[in-house]
Amino acid sequence: MKQKRMFVVIISALVIMISLTYQGTYSYFTSRVEGTGNIENNQSQGQTNTLQNLIIGESANVVSSNMIPGDSVTYTFTVQNPNNIDVCYNLLWNNTINTFVNQKDLRVTLAKSDGTVLVQDAQFPATTSGTTMLLEGTRIEASTTDTFTLTVTYQNTDKDQTADMGKSFSGTIIGELGECKVPTGAETILAKGETDELKFDNTTDNNLRYVGANPNNYVLFNNELWRIIGVFNNIDDGTGKKETRLKIIRDEPIGNYSWDYDSTGSYDNDWSTSTLMNLLNNGAYYNRTTGSYYNGSTVDFTSIGLTEEAKTMISNAKWNLGGTVRYTSSSNGLASHFYGYERGTEVYSGRPTEWIGKIGLMYPSDYGYATSGGSSIDRETCLNTELSNWNDYDDCVNNDWLYTVSMLWTLTPYADTSHYVFLVYGTGEVYDFNTNYGYAVSPTIYLSSNVKISEGEGTIDSPFTLSL
Repeated sequence: MKQKRMFVVIISALVIMISLTYQGTYSYFTSRVEGTGNIENNQSQGQTNTLQNLIIGESANVVSSNMIPGDSVTYTFTVQNPNNIDVCYNLLWNNTINTFVNQKDLRVTLAKSDGTVLVQDAQFPATTSGTTMLLEGTRIEASTTDTFTLTVTYQNTDKDQTADMGKSFSGTIIGELGECKVPTGAETILAKGETDELKFDNTTDNNLRYVGANPNNYVLFNNELWRIIGVFNNIDDGTGKKETRLKIIRDEPIGNYSWDYDSTGSYDNDWSTSTLMNLLNNGAYYNRTTGSYYNGSTVDFTSIGLTEEAKTMISNAKWNLGGTVRYTSSSNGLASHFYGYERGTEVYSGRPTEWIGKIGLMYPSDYGYATSGGSSIDRETCLNTELSNWNDYDDCVNNDWLYTVSMLWTLTPYADTSHYVFLVYGTGEVYDFNTNYGYAVSPTIYLSSNVKISEGEGTIDSPFTLSL
C-alpha cells in the first residue's frame, strides 16, 4: 500500500465572529493563524535517497480584529529543503471547520514570494475530518527555501451576508511527499518570475506579461507561430470559475477586415453581434473553410483557419467589453486606465459589458503593457504616458512587440458613439475609429487552463510547443 508521510506545515487558522458593529451586511471577527511542524525522515515513492526533514519555518501569530467583508488575513511561511536532491510535495488543508452559510464568500490565494500565484481565488474548504488539496506536486529545489504567502479573504458581495454573523472557519495546512505534477503552461511561464522580458503589471490581477521589442514568447499553435501575451489571473470560464490562463495572439494578422459591417450597410461597436466576432467564432475562420463576408466577398481560411487540434486547446472565457470616452491625457489615457475601462461598465447605450466566447482581440492595455521602454524613455515613463500620444515616443513604440506598422483592431469600444472602437495606429498611438473600415485582425485567445508547454525555448527558431 502506498504510504504518505505527512508534515504539519505551520498554519492553523481560526476566525471567530465576535460582534456586529456595523449595520447592514457587514460583520466583524478576529482571526488567529499559528502552528509549527516538520517532515520526518522518509523515503518517498520512487525516491531512493533517505530524505532529511523539510524544515518548516516557525509560525508567527497573526491576529486581525474588526475584520469585515472585503478584508483579508494573511500569513507567510517557509519550507526549506536541506537535501541535495529536489523534492516534490503536496500542501493540504486538514480537519477544516467552516460554519459559514455562504461558504463561497471565503476565498484562498497562495503565492510565492516572487509574486508567482500558485492557488488563485480558491474556496476555503467545507468542514471535514479529512484532508482537502491546496497545492499538488510542487517542487522545491535542493538546498533552497521557498516562502509562501497564504491569504484568506472574506469576500464582500452584493448579497445579504448577515446569515454569517458569528460563524467561524479553521484549519491546519499539512504536507505530504508526493509525485511532481507536470505544470500547466501558465505555471511554466509563472515559474520564470520577473525578468527583463517578463514583468508583472501591478494591476489588481497582477498578470505576468511579456515585454520588449522581441521577447522569447513564440509558441507553435494551429501549426503556425503565435505569441504569448502573458499569464492572466482571474479569467472567468463563463460559469463563474476563475482560472489562471495563458493568453496568446497570432503573430501575423489573418488579413484586413471590418470590425463590423453587414450586408445592409449598417455597423456598430457591439462585439457580441459583430461580423468579425462571427467570422472568428462561428464562421469560415473557426471552421477552416471558405465563406462570404459582410459584402458577399469570398474569404478563404482553408489554410489558416483553426484546426481541430487547436480547438481542443481553447475553452470559453468571459471577455470584458467596457470602454471609455476619455483617454487623451495622462490623467485618463494610460495603459492602467484602459485596464480599468475594459473591465468597467461604460459603453454606448444598450451595449453589453461582457461576452462569453473563445476568440477575441487584444485590448489597448495589452499593447501598452507590452513595452519595455528604451534607453531614452524607460518603461515607467511609457506607462505614465497616455497611449493616444505614443506616436511621439519612439522608445515606447519600437520596444513594444505588439506594435506593427499595420492599423490593428482591438476589442475595446469607444463609448461615446455607436460605431467606434479603439485601434493601434500604424504610427504607434491608440485612437478610436469607425468599425466599418477594413484593418488588420490578429485573433487572440485564452488557452484552456490545462494546456501545457511540452518543449521549446520560446524563440522564433525553437517556439514553445503545446500539449494537453
